[in-house]
Amino acid sequence: MKTASLTVNWGSPKDTVLALKSLAAMNMRPDLMICMDNGSSREHVAELRLGMPEDTILIELGENLGVAAANNLGMEYALDREVEWTLFLNNDAIVDLDCLSRCLAEAISSERIAVVGPAVTFADLPDVLWFAGGAVSDWFAFPRHRGLLRAAATLPPTSDTGYVSTCCALVSSAAFRSAGPFRADYFMYYDDTEWCQRVRTAGWKCRYLGEVLCVHAVSASSGHRGSLEISENMAYYLARNPLRFALETKGLVRRISRVVGLLTVYGAYNAGRTLRSRNLAIARAYIQGLADAVRGQMGPRRIR
Repeated sequence: MKTASLTVNWGSPKDTVLALKSLAAMNMRPDLMICMDNGSSREHVAELRLGMPEDTILIELGENLGVAAANNLGMEYALDREVEWTLFLNNDAIVDLDCLSRCLAEAISSERIAVVGPAVTFADLPDVLWFAGGAVSDWFAFPRHRGLLRAAATLPPTSDTGYVSTCCALVSSAAFRSAGPFRADYFMYYDDTEWCQRVRTAGWKCRYLGEVLCVHAVSASSGHRGSLEISENMAYYLARNPLRFALETKGLVRRISRVVGLLTVYGAYNAGRTLRSRNLAIARAYIQGLADAVRGQMGPRRIR
């Protein structure tokens, strides 16, 4: 069974090198290790080349196309080489030695499994959970991480789940072909949640593996390493993308319920994070995200 790993780098070569080295050190090593560079500087690309495992396939995109688009292009490369399962890993995450072997064993344990994701803890707080399965409301569209901030000792058991974060996720090539790629116009955030809802609608299963097999330096790319604080870009995309998803829902009743659910529950949560930041620029980014969702203005955020 042919496997690959897929990591996206953007201006963080030190973190990416550590992520790639952890993938290379696994007991079951991927047949292909793919790293997509999203338009980093020449200096950062040179640093990445110097530090990454020598058999890593580095694909330079030349510009920042967004995480979702980079993942799609990486998957196209893997699919063209007849890879059956691809382990997605954030560039600020590190996997356990058994990550691929344990996720793959779960993935082939049943038919129609689209994606498997293990429990993930905070890198600086390895006894505290960041992800232990994802719950997402079909009627209200807002996602949440199960187990967030709970002790890893109280790990939820393996189960079907609403979505799996691509921070660490083993994705089926068959499901990717069936359901299609990630929404590249989302650029970043909620693209994995939307994809999982799409594959579940098509009759596939998303599985959470109740084993801590990954640690994540949460929000490292946004400059708030190890915290749940919100940045301008996070505020913008977390406001825009879920709301756009809700607005595109077929069926008037469910469309209304999703919009209301996002604005009153998920929106209130992120609005609270925005207010706690006491940063006017973050508040403006959040409002811009909501407005762009209504207008259908997708792709990378336009700074105004």
